[in-house]
Amino acid sequence: MLKALVLLLLSTLSLQIYAEENNAEESKDKNETNKPTIAFPISQQRVFDQDLTKYSNASEVAWLGDKENRFFTLWLEQTTAKVTGTSWIFADTYTSANNPNIIQTLRYQLNDKGLHTYSISPLSQTLTSEQAEQRLQAQLRILQDKIVSQDSKRLLILQGANCQAMVNVLIKNKDIYVDAIVLLSVHSPTPALASQLISQMNQLKVPILDLYAQTDSLAIINQAKLRQIAEKRINTDKYRQTEVIGLQGQVETQIATSQIIYGWLVKLGWY
Repeated sequence: MLKALVLLLLSTLSLQIYAEENNAEESKDKNETNKPTIAFPISQQRVFDQDLTKYSNASEVAWLGDKENRFFTLWLEQTTAKVTGTSWIFADTYTSANNPNIIQTLRYQLNDKGLHTYSISPLSQTLTSEQAEQRLQAQLRILQDKIVSQDSKRLLILQGANCQAMVNVLIKNKDIYVDAIVLLSVHSPTPALASQLISQMNQLKVPILDLYAQTDSLAIINQAKLRQIAEKRINTDKYRQTEVIGLQGQVETQIATSQIIYGWLVKLGWY
């Protein structure tokens, strides 16, 4: 009798343990099912790239580089009988490679001046200085490999905050070279970096056209004036600075900017 009672108790306890384990397993599965999926937002650069891929002329869209260094560009072939060279346009950080302001205008205006144009999708995510320079260096090397004729001219256009890292890349990598540089409303985040940029620009041996707009922020205008003062002290003829008059959003102002660049290239003997 006692033995039968013990067996009954053990059997009941086993059933309870099994039921608890089964309920725990079901609860775990339910929690896993209801567990929220964390979706990280894509970078602004990727949003720009997707939009340009969808809405731009398919013949202009070009992905360059390998899997590790793949980047997006908008490419246009020159429209003149004679090829003058190639222009590489790096738009400002957090903007589009087809920025509807001056970048878009330059893409088409430079084609009519005999220049192939590559408008490069700019850096948009937060990167350290070293990471940014590594990416820009890789992009420049890939773009350099796309040059059909080594005799053609190379024009580098830098807008906004990208200039600081790009100039550093050119100084460190002598095998990457350009024949002329245009700066568009360039600015540095700190006064110390602004002074460093002035020093680095003096190390470059190429002609530089420094443009800033009448409607730029006070910080951009003040840094531009400091660059001009520094260059006057050195008294070199490879540097020229011009203030662009007019609102940046106006087509007339954008066309005037492209004409200033063209006139400067004529003076350099490109035409």
